[in-house]
Amino acid sequence: MIETNDLEVKFKLCTSFIVKEVIALDPLARRQWLFTYKGIIQYADSHGNELTNEQIVGADIYRDLIKQVEELIKEEDFEGQNYNAYKSRDPDYETIYKKRLKQIREDFPIPDQFKERSS
Repeated sequence: MIETNDLEVKFKLCTSFIVKEVIALDPLARRQWLFTYKGIIQYADSHGNELTNEQIVGADIYRDLIKQVEELIKEEDFEGQNYNAYKSRDPDYETIYKKRLKQIREDFPIPDQFKERSS
């Protein structure tokens, strides 16, 4: 049987992992993630009496995840700054990454005052 303290640690680690992954998403995918899970929370808030306890707890978890992601987004100097902050070691990765980064910079350009720091 898993101890309560172990469950808390596992939950915090999982939450941290998800937040870290979301913040490093393509900015458009990150927006979609936020939109989707905010929608789930809105549904839960307006239909709470129709939901199971598990669904209510799930909405509370999403609420916490969204809060953490949005706090990290506020700390960014520009949108997309944390895109792919954790690079893969896959040998074919770098070519695709550079291509995608170029596409992201077209849609989410780095403001002039930050260009030198991010190069």
